[in-house]
Amino acid sequence: MKNQPLDPVIWRSDLKETIGVSSETIRRWLKSGKLPQPDVALSSRTMGWRASTLRAAGINLA
Repeated sequence: MKNQPLDPVIWRSDLKETIGVSSETIRRWLKSGKLPQPDVALSSRTMGWRASTLRAAGINLA
């Protein structure tokens, strides 16, 4: 059995799919502050959030 991280990184592409919004919506939410700034950035296009960060911001990841 593979161990899951306790606080996994939710990548931008996964977040879009999970909550059913477009890239443009993610961009607008970041700009307006509705979505917190990413915790992890591998590049300007590859960014993600810790699951706990998104939950604290009220984003439902169910």
